[in-house]
Amino acid sequence: MFGLIHVIFKGFVVDTFGIDAWKEIMKRAGIADDSTILEMKQYDDSLTMTAVKIGSEVAGAPLDSALELFGAYFVEFAAGNGFAPLLKSLGTNLYELLSNLNILHHNVERDFASAVFPLFEVKKGASDDNFVMYYATGRPGLHPLLKGALVKATSVLFHSDLDIKELDPEEAAFLKTSEAEICLAWELTVRKRSSLSGNANKKPSTVRRKSFIDAAHGHRAALPKPVRDEPKLKEQTFGFFDFHSALTSFFACNCKCDKDEDQLNLVMNPIAETAVRPAGEPAWLGRVTADLSKQKHHILSICASYTIQEVGKHPYFVLNAQDRVKAGAALFRGINASSIASPWTDEADLEAATEFWGAYDKLDSYYDWSKSWYKQGGEKEGKIRFLSQSWGVPKDWDKIMGPDNSYAQAKAAEICCVAKEIAARELGSADNWTQVGFWLDKCCIPQGDATIMSWCVNLLEEFITFSDGLIVLLPWTYFSRLWCVYEWVCFLLVHDPMDIEICADPFIRDTTVHLYIDCIRNFKIANCQCFHEPDRQILLDKVAWYYKSPAAFEKFLKFSAIALFARCVASRRSAKAASALQPWQDLATDCGFTGLASKIEEMAKLLPIWRQAAVKFAKGGGTANLQLATNEKVDSHFRKELVPLINAQRDEAAAIEGLAHIQALKNAGKQN
Repeated sequence: MFGLIHVIFKGFVVDTFGIDAWKEIMKRAGIADDSTILEMKQYDDSLTMTAVKIGSEVAGAPLDSALELFGAYFVEFAAGNGFAPLLKSLGTNLYELLSNLNILHHNVERDFASAVFPLFEVKKGASDDNFVMYYATGRPGLHPLLKGALVKATSVLFHSDLDIKELDPEEAAFLKTSEAEICLAWELTVRKRSSLSGNANKKPSTVRRKSFIDAAHGHRAALPKPVRDEPKLKEQTFGFFDFHSALTSFFACNCKCDKDEDQLNLVMNPIAETAVRPAGEPAWLGRVTADLSKQKHHILSICASYTIQEVGKHPYFVLNAQDRVKAGAALFRGINASSIASPWTDEADLEAATEFWGAYDKLDSYYDWSKSWYKQGGEKEGKIRFLSQSWGVPKDWDKIMGPDNSYAQAKAAEICCVAKEIAARELGSADNWTQVGFWLDKCCIPQGDATIMSWCVNLLEEFITFSDGLIVLLPWTYFSRLWCVYEWVCFLLVHDPMDIEICADPFIRDTTVHLYIDCIRNFKIANCQCFHEPDRQILLDKVAWYYKSPAAFEKFLKFSAIALFARCVASRRSAKAASALQPWQDLATDCGFTGLASKIEEMAKLLPIWRQAAVKFAKGGGTANLQLATNEKVDSHFRKELVPLINAQRDEAAAIEGLAHIQALKNAGKQN
């Protein structure tokens, strides 16, 4: 197990039984200096379990009781050190949290790929407060610890009490695989505390340290050598990766923005090249001014050989494809993930990222965060993804997701997760996630300069062409936003559908699936919202240019959304992934996409087979390896069976002139 488990266990023993009990445990275990087992590294599991068993003997308590108390202590420690927001983001109640726990494990795998996580599934009873939890693991003897953790989590996160009734373990046999042969089934009943109870509004106690993370980037701070006579956990500092490693050691084997309808006014910050700027101006202002001046001169030189004959027509429309690409390359910018994303557990970074995502003011200071992505020689800084998302908090967010769940934090953390996946594939290690590049309007379009901003709006297709993928942060309101749906469909005109990555883990729950279904089923471009109303006509003109009709656009949007959501659902770590495809199969049928419905049904039947094959043949012992092997099967099926259907729908929906324009753009991009 990871060393932080030993540190927390020491804190548990000292706080619960006293320092003499800890010294006696060390004596019986033959450990002269406890600092040798408190380093942030992996230790053999037998060492940890031996210490726990000795601890129960010293305390005079049964092993199961000691483990249950330790599980509760661990939750207190986690909640007191930055993990409560992450856990709350998984659900507004215990049922929702456990429903999404496999997704949390999938995210943790990015940092701890050798872990083998247990599998959780839940089956609702009469209400969210009564349900059955099924659990499968490869590690025996830890169910008392799980029991203590569940009871304490219910108390700390949801201010409720939990009753647990053990059922026949064979009821969970459907989860059993060679990676997780030990199963259990528990009936869980959550009892909300009465407001009359003296403890109803009492804030649960938590075990806090002085500091959880390095204030800059969450890297592990130096671990002080424990003082044997003063073993206070709060005096030590641990990093985000330390805690994740400890978390996985338990259950894993180690071989402020308003709602959409009430958004704040757009904050403009005009920049005049000739303006006299006051002394003491911010440093970014001079840099942005110089950058914009250079860009304007570049654009003017591109347009110099053209004559604008139609009054009111933007110069973009008279340029040939090659010059449009040159103009786009001059204005195409990117920003690294480190500036806009953060792990859930890095408190300082998450606070800064939350401020960025929570404010709907597009100041030119954010433009200074980005940089030109094309170098002088024409080479890109590296691969870059176009980030498509909606700034406004979805309607009824607090009601659906809970008032303690931040939309801004969810976006910042989800971008971090996807950046880690990209870095692991392309940059050698998930640790390099901060270097992953994104195009994001708030940082890559100068909102205060009308001239350059108008060019950027018209160059959207070029920017999408330059991008290597589309990352979609997808709450249930995404398909009601005009800019969002246009970015989605425009990308599919230019790129392979395999290059779209849906990021919906923070938003998909049993209670939100129907919202996605209804939004796609009832999609009409005329009903889409547009924060800046003048943009509506610009986008409608683009639709008219690239598509045969609004109806053709709408049909293609629905078809591609259902297909790509099916891929997303099939890739989620869950024993219920196959059955979770049923609503999407039904939606495809209802929309008249019978061929698509058939392919989704086929994928649902194949998923259990792929999972078992992954268990048998995947290299490495970690759950991440098994999930990767399963996802490779999902992607292979999607590429072979569904991508041709999407491309056929694209060709049916797109106007001949629009496709020719896109093809000319792609050809010009290759030449440049």
